[in-house]
Amino acid sequence: MSETILSLHDLRVQFKLAGKWLGARPLLRAVDGINLEVQAGEIVGIVGESGCGKSTLARAVLQLVRPSSGTVVWMGQSIGDLSAGGMRPLRRDMQIVFQDPLASLNPRMTIGDCIAEPLRVHAPQLGLREREAAVADMLGRVGLSRDMINRYPHEFSGGQCQRVGIARAMILKPKLLICDEPVSALDVSIQAQIINLLKDLQRDFGMTILFVSHNLAVVRRLCNRVLVLYLGRAMELADTESLFTNALHPYTRGLLAAVPIPDPDLQPARLAATLGGELPSPTSPPSGCVFRTRCAGADELCTSAVPDFIEIASGLSQRGSIGLRRIACHHWEKIPR
Repeated sequence: MSETILSLHDLRVQFKLAGKWLGARPLLRAVDGINLEVQAGEIVGIVGESGCGKSTLARAVLQLVRPSSGTVVWMGQSIGDLSAGGMRPLRRDMQIVFQDPLASLNPRMTIGDCIAEPLRVHAPQLGLREREAAVADMLGRVGLSRDMINRYPHEFSGGQCQRVGIARAMILKPKLLICDEPVSALDVSIQAQIINLLKDLQRDFGMTILFVSHNLAVVRRLCNRVLVLYLGRAMELADTESLFTNALHPYTRGLLAAVPIPDPDLQPARLAATLGGELPSPTSPPSGCVFRTRCAGADELCTSAVPDFIEIASGLSQRGSIGLRRIACHHWEKIPR
């Protein structure tokens, strides 16, 4: 069994919003009680509708957004109470690839300088030639020519800029790579190239990946396990194949039904099964089960009691990761499959 490299325990991130003059400030619960254990070397997808807390959760893991409560344990060490200075030595092993490839790069720096910057911060003992050699090698690994090292970000396409962003994150050979919607701004053909690149890098370096995305097809292709979020709460956690072939939570089923398929005989029925209603405001989530306002099977119990995130199965998944399965639903056993 692989070691647990990252653990989240009852993690919560809340923001106080601007309120009326002398009035109470509303509280936005972006992440609400997440529990998750990530094994070394696996790829965990985090999915859900826009506004469900995916990106906030990813940033809370890196302490880019400080959790309001709960703990983040990285390689056996709780990091929630560390200062910025205390986090700095850990940054070498925890890197992120952002959604907008061009906006994440400094337009006044060449891509060579952008990629070398982490080395100047975290490996100051390296000389200029050693840094240049490391940058040139990483450029080759991400599929860019070494002749591009002195060009600026505006001279590259979106896909090329994302390759630069990946190279910058990988130059330190981190143990954890967080990808926050890394392909959503790219064309479909370029998305496939970036996903293949991430798979190759994960295989070569053996790193752990948290992959935030709303593209379920990409998640199915890349990830070992998937965590489904709704209004900041975990709805379902399962290995990828089990989730996509036998989703148990009604919200997960609604997400999968919303993925179009090129079959005119089947697609109309799938559209009829998609989720209705609007996503409630995270400042005033429904009582009990937060999904109850959009669930056809909700009853009084769903209104009054928050469902526990219970374990329902365990074992080894087809892709080699721990097949722990959890669900937060009072009536998951009664829902027809």
